[in-house]
Amino acid sequence: MLQLSAWLLLGLLMLAGCQPKKPTIEVPAKPVKSFTRLAPPPQSATEIQELMQRARLGEDIEQILAELDMMIVADMPPISDEALFRKAELMLELQLLGAVEAASEAMLRYPQHALVPYAHFWLAKYWMALDEGERALEEMGLALGHPRLTRELADQMLALGSSLVLEVPEPEGVKWLLAAARVDQGGRDSWLRLAARRASIATIESLHADGTLTPELMPGFDLHAARKYLMAGDQEALARMADLMSSFLPASPELLQVRAWAAGEVRAATIGVLLPLSGDYARYGEEALRGIRMALAGMPGGGQISLRVEDTGGDGDKAVAAYRKLVDEQVDAVLGPLLADVTGALASHLRTDVPVLSLTGRTDLAALSPALFVHTLSPLAQVGFMARYAWQQGAQRMVVIAEDDGNGMLREAEQFGRAFKGLGGEIMETLILQPGIKDHRPELRRLRFETDDEELLAELDEDLALLLPEMNVEITLPVHFDAIYLVMPGGDVAVLAGQLAYTGIRGVPLYGSSRWVDRHLLDDRGRYLSQARFAGVNAVAGRDDADMRRLRFMYREAWGGGAPSELTMLAYDSLLIVAVMSSRLGLAGKALIRELHDAEGFPGITGHVRFDADGVGQKLPGIYGIMKGKIVPAG
Repeated sequence: MLQLSAWLLLGLLMLAGCQPKKPTIEVPAKPVKSFTRLAPPPQSATEIQELMQRARLGEDIEQILAELDMMIVADMPPISDEALFRKAELMLELQLLGAVEAASEAMLRYPQHALVPYAHFWLAKYWMALDEGERALEEMGLALGHPRLTRELADQMLALGSSLVLEVPEPEGVKWLLAAARVDQGGRDSWLRLAARRASIATIESLHADGTLTPELMPGFDLHAARKYLMAGDQEALARMADLMSSFLPASPELLQVRAWAAGEVRAATIGVLLPLSGDYARYGEEALRGIRMALAGMPGGGQISLRVEDTGGDGDKAVAAYRKLVDEQVDAVLGPLLADVTGALASHLRTDVPVLSLTGRTDLAALSPALFVHTLSPLAQVGFMARYAWQQGAQRMVVIAEDDGNGMLREAEQFGRAFKGLGGEIMETLILQPGIKDHRPELRRLRFETDDEELLAELDEDLALLLPEMNVEITLPVHFDAIYLVMPGGDVAVLAGQLAYTGIRGVPLYGSSRWVDRHLLDDRGRYLSQARFAGVNAVAGRDDADMRRLRFMYREAWGGGAPSELTMLAYDSLLIVAVMSSRLGLAGKALIRELHDAEGFPGITGHVRFDADGVGQKLPGIYGIMKGKIVPAG
């Protein structure tokens, strides 16, 4: 208490001497807890930091480097060793001759210094500026493996490295993803899945042989890789994975699972389809049907699968009659319906031994029947994932701000709040913004006033009453919540972020779903969104990997032009899921329903999906942030 009072007294005296108006004290927010066991941030000498600041203000760099040289020669550690590293940092920033050698010398002389991982990061940024992505990723991989790595530096590299992975050769990209998995234990499963998806069978064999796959990473990575080949119908690669795991993971449960997949024989299966192929929604039904036919045409053993297609016409009664017809024909599973109203009308008529994969965006409908699953790209399927992500990042008290536009945003806000409270978190307030109003500063001021940290305020009032009883002081307190979840389009997110900063709500992480991703999110170049994190599903638009190129070619070959929509690709993935389970693994009835709930989930062109206990397909989206005016992967 005494230390805080002395600080307050000094601040107040300075303010009183500078200006006659009522002084204001802004109290820093409490730090967010870190759950990752990494090294503490390195300390820095004041005199060195002053030199670095002068350099970045444009002062004579030769003079500053000369002063650092004097510190290296004349001073004792820790000044001399830090000066050696900081000299290399400046040289790399300015791309001076000998910069790489200066950094290498510092790391060679002090291999366990706290600035070694930072030096690798400085080198990475140097190589990035020269368009040497492979060398940049190599340096970040070395930093991630250093024992003095800090949480601050790890966060920066995980975000920056994610955007480089696809720009480098496949083996190097996979090795970096594995390095990220070793560091980011909370996100390990996601990093392993990304690495397995990127890796070829030759790279996988090499990773086992050279020891890159450590014992704690190998089981998860191998299972993700094998499941990828299972879903692609690549029996040869599955057999090679089983042989590989026999050598490195003998008697493991993962090996037993992969052997079962590799031994599976294709059997005949019948899949029913319920889509609106006439009426107002016929165009969407046709898009979905194209995806189903593409998946069947490209699937090895697809000739063993029969489709039974029924037109719902967008009508619930017609859908019920069509469903009963399909059940009488003994289908193994049903794809569709597409519309929420039709899905709701059908739910009470479903048998408990025939799974139905609806493509509606209404995730709440899945709870109506144990046989009903919802597979969607709707933001509603991301709220559980984002709630867990925010919780893992240290958020315990959350504010939810949503627009009331009648387009599912209130439902998303409600579902997020329910998911976050289910984890043990607290929703401090849910603020609903009316549509058509652009200036929300009055509501944000009220939010700020009502969420001040009251405990801290009481402490400060006591200090001020003792030290400066006659001064009228306005105290600016940190808010008493850890983060905000925003439910609105990207353009409105950009505007509201600026208004949050204007009303004093700063330094608070912002979270959101893929609803943010529109062409207006970067209208302000992300000026107030440096701490924002949002979901991005593995959507069709903008993707140019080998799988997507193959599917675009198939689409043009079949329909003469155009490109597959997200609905087409969602239906494509849905057919593959039920076809692999029913035809390749030979599952039917309640055994098939149990397998659809498998915790490992299913990889797909639209992203990895896990069906939760209610049957909601939880897409495991990438987490994205904004850096230097660009959207970049953030883990």
